[in-house]
Amino acid sequence: MADKTNQAQAYNCISCGAPLHFDPPTGKLKCDYCDSLYTPEEIEEHFKNKESDTAAERTDEEFKSYSCSSCGAELLADQNTAVMLCPYCGNNTIATAQFASNIRPDCLIPFAVEKKVAMEKYEKYYQDGLIKKFLLPKSFKTDSHIQDIQGVYIPFWLFSGKAEVEGTYEVSNDKHSGDYIIHEIYEAKRSGNIDFNDVPADASKRMPDDLMDSIEPYNLKDLKDFSMAYLPGFLAERFDVDEEDDKERAEERVAGTVRSKVNETLHYTTIRERDEDIDVSIEKTKYALLPAWVLTTKWNGLEWMFAMNAQTGKFTGNLPVNKGKFWGSIIGSFFIVLILCLLLFGDAGTGVIAGVVIAAIFGIIMHSTMKPVAKAANANEYSTDKLNLTKEEDRFLRKEREHKPKN
Repeated sequence: MADKTNQAQAYNCISCGAPLHFDPPTGKLKCDYCDSLYTPEEIEEHFKNKESDTAAERTDEEFKSYSCSSCGAELLADQNTAVMLCPYCGNNTIATAQFASNIRPDCLIPFAVEKKVAMEKYEKYYQDGLIKKFLLPKSFKTDSHIQDIQGVYIPFWLFSGKAEVEGTYEVSNDKHSGDYIIHEIYEAKRSGNIDFNDVPADASKRMPDDLMDSIEPYNLKDLKDFSMAYLPGFLAERFDVDEEDDKERAEERVAGTVRSKVNETLHYTTIRERDEDIDVSIEKTKYALLPAWVLTTKWNGLEWMFAMNAQTGKFTGNLPVNKGKFWGSIIGSFFIVLILCLLLFGDAGTGVIAGVVIAAIFGIIMHSTMKPVAKAANANEYSTDKLNLTKEEDRFLRKEREHKPKN
């Protein structure tokens, strides 16, 4: 006898029998025909009590797996979901295949943002701000297929545990005295620990880690026990990164948090040297599905991927840049500052230095605006607020004088 926990159940309207889909604004399953609404719990209970009714059961064939012939992504979707494009590579030839894994997720966060809102967010994203409007190539706007954005449950491992730290730090308080800086140098010793809960690491090879990090944080207090009732109308990818392979990412993030928490206890001007040992212990792992709206669009021979946190609405993705306008703006800002310095101070040397500094700052601002995606350096949102200190010792070492005239 087949294990029914690994079978996918069909969820049709109790009133009229039409297909149901999960409706993010209401958090319920909605009938496509008569607009009836049901909570996932109501639907599960109804069909649990109707197990003998074969018309009310969905067979394994009615929840299908789609394997992308281009990038190999394996996506689970119900038979009523129109799967036309792979959300990871934009390929439009997706063939049915057998869903290889029968590992059931522990939990998920339901979609809270509907497709219409995701499309509006995307359109606003590349039109928001003067820098984006100026630097974004015009053809990218017309070639982007906003309507192809897809709702996908991304597989994640969630790691919980404790981190311990023991370190010795050379620190200093720095004060100006005339033409000198006086460094009061101390040795600081710190030991302590911190708890962390459900630090996420995506378990998809195709989903860029930095993109997933950039749409965080998820509010993991909204995690619910896994139920197929939340899937109708969306895709769900099977994990292809093992738990052990993702642990290192989570441990690095926790270690980053520990360092920042230690820094908060060092009430000095400068940390000169640090010698610390951080031990991260993973005590519990969950397999979760977290919701995202994903769009991969092809432009100028390259793939551009955008994602939105379908719980909070946070949207991000790197944008292409008109290189001529980018470098023209940097060079232009340099010469504007140079000319202003010559007119105001008559000093070409100062103008060159100021021009380089201003141009560099302007370049960084433009780059960060167009390329905001970055890997997370810490797990602050998933850790306790403060380090639980077990040792806090500070010992004065010496004073040093550094000749550094103010002018």
